[in-house]
Parts: sequence; C-alpha cells; structure tokens
Amino acid sequence: MSASEFREKANEKIINREQRELLLRKISELSLTIKGTRLEAFVVHLYQELERAGISFKPKSYLTDGWGCPNRVPVIGIPFYLVDPKLCSLQSQLTDIEVEDDVKVMMYLRHEAGHAFNYAYRLYRKPEWRRLFGRFSQPYKDDYKLVPSSARFVCHFPRWYAQKHPDDDFAETFAVWLTPNSEWQKRYDDTPALAKLLYVDKMARKYGQLLPVITDGKLDMPVQEMTMTLDKWFKKCRYTNRF
Repeated sequence: MSASEFREKANEKIINREQRELLLRKISELSLTIKGTRLEAFVVHLYQELERAGISFKPKSYLTDGWGCPNRVPVIGIPFYLVDPKLCSLQSQLTDIEVEDDVKVMMYLRHEAGHAFNYAYRLYRKPEWRRLFGRFSQPYKDDYKLVPSSARFVCHFPRWYAQKHPDDDFAETFAVWLTPNSEWQKRYDDTPALAKLLYVDKMARKYGQLLPVITDGKLDMPVQEMTMTLDKWFKKCRYTNRF
C-alpha cells in the first residue's frame, strides 16, 4: 500500500479536519515531551516501585518510536504517541495495534526497567547471569520457538516473551519480581524459574544502593530525529509486529 493509498484509507476513518492536518506533520515538529503529561506519573510510579524494592537507580526515559532500551544503555524508550491523547486516538483508528492502557504501560515500564538495571550494572557479564539466563551475545531473533509448558521461564508478557532471548528472560524475570503483590515466591515455588527470581532479588540487594556503572549512551531514534510524517509512521506501524 502506497502512502497516498494509506492516506485515502485513513481519511475514510477520520472525519476530523484537525486530525487530517496532524497526519501531514513530521513527528519531530510536534514538540512532544514526557514532562507534564499523564505518562510522567507512570514513570514516577515506576521509580517509587524501584525504591520500595530497595533500588535507588532511576533509569532515564525518552520518547521514541516504540518501547525498548538501546543496546546496553540503561535508558527507557517510550512510544511518542502515549504523551498525547490525540495521537493515541489516531493510533487506535489507523493501526491494528491497541493503545496501551494503564496496566499495560506499567508492565512495559517494569520490563524495560529490568533491561536498564541489567545494563546499568553490567550483570550480563557475570558468570552466574550467563549460567541462569544464557549468552547475552546470542543472536536476537523476532521468530523464536515457544515452549508454553516450560517451567524455566516466568510469564509476564503474553507469548512467553521471556523465551525470546536471555536479555528478555532477565527483563521479564525482573518485571515479575518488581510487580507489587505478584507473590513470585509462591507462584514459582519448586520451578527452575525461581532460581532466576532469587538471583534478581540478590542482585537488587547487592547493587540497589550503589551508583550505576553505566548511566547513558547513544539513544535509538529519539523523537527529535523522527522526521517521518505521522501518516507514513502509522502506515509503517500497522505492519510491524509488537509483543
């Protein structure tokens, strides 16, 4: 589907003139920021959860094209559209991707905080980390073999996302460990996944009050560099698989 065809299809779903004009603007020109939006409250809530769990490290966050942490950089990337209700509305109207509700936003933040904690203290370099989770250098593949019945992994996101890569295995384990009232000790008792959760708990106690070794680095696609127009981005987003 070409950009013009997508735009025509979009116009069929949009009756608001303001929305049509918005679609033609470059994302970098929208002056989007986390500060002062509802998303800022979620980030603050994440920091509070980390503090209650004994972790003083507060990963920075920035707006980008999707959820994620840059490779080995302890910074959380958040989809730009979440800071603006108008953009959330367009997301729902023009793509097959459901806009994250409050519960899902916190699930993503906890997962990405797991990546950030891993990178901040370079845990992936430690022999025990490799023994429990695997090689960090393992190739990252979008297609991965699922074993739903496996007790070696926690279940935080659907589709057993912890099985995708050792880095995601740790992030998912961290997210389950961090989630209030998850009762992870009881839920994963007598399973191999419990050893991973206990490792996260041990690392939180060991490094929770220490300054991070790594604090920043090169960001992936910050919103200021997203020169694509909204209509082109939504077209691309529509055909991109996300967990």
